Amino acid sequence: MGLKKIADAVGLSGAITGVAASAAWKEYFQSGDMSNGIIMKRGEKILVDGSKNTKADDNLISAGSGIDVQEGQAMILVENGAIVEFCAEPGRYTYDESTAPSFIPAGDGSFKDNLIDTVKKLGKEVADQWMAGGQRFSSQRVFFINMCEMLASPVKWGVGDVSFHHTGGLGEQMDITVKGNGQLTVKVSDPLLFYQKIGAQYAGTDDNVVVSINDEGILSNIKSGINDKINEAISKLGVEKAVPYSAIGSNLSELKAYINEGLSSEWAGERGFEVCTFTVNNITPTEEDKEALKEMQRSFNMGNNTNAANYDVQKTMAEGVKAAGENGGASGMMGIGLGMGAIGNAGLGQMTNQNPQAAAVAAAPAAGGWTCACGTTNSGNFCTNCGTAKPAAPAGGFCPECGTKLVEGAKFCTNCGKQL
Repeated sequence: MGLKKIADAVGLSGAITGVAASAAWKEYFQSGDMSNGIIMKRGEKILVDGSKNTKADDNLISAGSGIDVQEGQAMILVENGAIVEFCAEPGRYTYDESTAPSFIPAGDGSFKDNLIDTVKKLGKEVADQWMAGGQRFSSQRVFFINMCEMLASPVKWGVGDVSFHHTGGLGEQMDITVKGNGQLTVKVSDPLLFYQKIGAQYAGTDDNVVVSINDEGILSNIKSGINDKINEAISKLGVEKAVPYSAIGSNLSELKAYINEGLSSEWAGERGFEVCTFTVNNITPTEEDKEALKEMQRSFNMGNNTNAANYDVQKTMAEGVKAAGENGGASGMMGIGLGMGAIGNAGLGQMTNQNPQAAAVAAAPAAGGWTCACGTTNSGNFCTNCGTAKPAAPAGGFCPECGTKLVEGAKFCTNCGKQL
């Protein structure tokens, strides 16, 4: 085509090469500054020192003009609305097939002496312009697309009500709802697609063109499409990998791949964008799910640790006994009796786990039995170990069987019928 890279043109017949080419340029085009979120801009036309082409039309590229393409850029040359040149390889290029050769005398003589030769070079273009009333008959414009990561213009994201399958360290699993936020960076990975879908609408003017990622219409659409894909990516991560919600931020490479995979059919992907880096500031479940996760983890801990389970039961019962004792009266004493019984059962569970024989000895007393001060459980009126008599129910006291408050002088418990 019309572009020739200077380094590649050495040895080609008739090609302008090396320093000679640079000196022969009447003008050249460069992108200029494309930082701070600039995605596309029209090339800046620079006149070479000593050039006589001071009245050249900025919308026509003279034959022999130079074009600089930087690293991380793509150059698009548009002629009469159509893309006629595309280049994404950095270097210095000379354009030698323009339909508008520079209107400068070819020789060293005066303009008058070389007029005929110049008109011949202009050829059909001059005739076309003459027939168009002396106006420009065609247009040629250079545009540069920035393909670098937009580090100075990160896109902030935030999602809520995302379904996530949580898998804990003990193997516990639960479907929860999370929300989170962070930021990401994007770049144009397909410059031709970007130009066709977005850039072309700016290319028809003679004015300077600057398109930025921060332009409202572009940024809002990127955020909208990407947020949907982040939501899907987080859910997909929980299904395909056994990770807890707290480790979502440790799987950024997987999340980025999921997002870009989803973007292929969304606004950003269909316009040549892709996500470069993805960071998570915070991921947290709802308050209800937090409590549910705590209970589930607690249950799994108890199931894997009998001692911990027994301790938890004993602690709970002890707190209940203490509260019941503080209430006083028959109900308080009944609470103490029930609490102590529960604690004894919890201790029995631990003994059963550690020593079955000791558990058999620690069996609960039979109905109607009583425990002597020496610790022996009895069913008769005297202790089989030390001979101590069974204590009589105190006047106005409580039933030793069920803890019911007794009527003074009663011989039987009014609740359970225990003979006193």
